[in-house]
Amino acid sequence: MANVDIHLEILAKSMSLRLKRHSTLAGNVANADTPGYRPQQISFEDALQRAADRKSSVQIDNVKSSMEVVDDGQPRLDGNTVNLDKQMAMMAENGLLYNATAEFIARKMRMLKSVIG
Repeated sequence: MANVDIHLEILAKSMSLRLKRHSTLAGNVANADTPGYRPQQISFEDALQRAADRKSSVQIDNVKSSMEVVDDGQPRLDGNTVNLDKQMAMMAENGLLYNATAEFIARKMRMLKSVIG
């Protein structure tokens, strides 16, 4: 049963971090016309994978995302480097992965419920 708990913890942590990523991407989109704005990016997959490999709840709880400023392309005359198309594509991908993770958790919970019942 411990492995099931670890897997659910990994999925839950992934959802939490994807929500944080979505907020960051939405901020980038919202600032697409802000002079001098440089988009930010959240990374967490490698840290989450390392924690998952160790199968430790404490390690999974302690996974943090890292934020960095990234330039999507050539700066415009006002210094803004947001590539709106790229940001929207990243938001769509992140949303799909978030929804897939939520669906996987729901199925896992239904499976556990049927096994218990």
